Amino acid sequence: MRLDVPHARLVEDLPGGRVRILTQETQIGRPAAEPARETPNPMPNGRQTWLDGPVRAAETA
Repeated sequence: MRLDVPHARLVEDLPGGRVRILTQETQIGRPAAEPARETPNPMPNGRQTWLDGPVRAAETA
């Protein structure tokens, strides 16, 4: 079975030492259907886990 998971991320430097990270993701294919029905949904939780890494790195820099 095929699963396509395109990702887009935009990281922007903002005034005042701030950073904005915009993310977009979609899952296309039958393997994505079952996790999409789970509560809590593992896809947004995984994305948040990924975002936590750059946030921690920025806080300690």
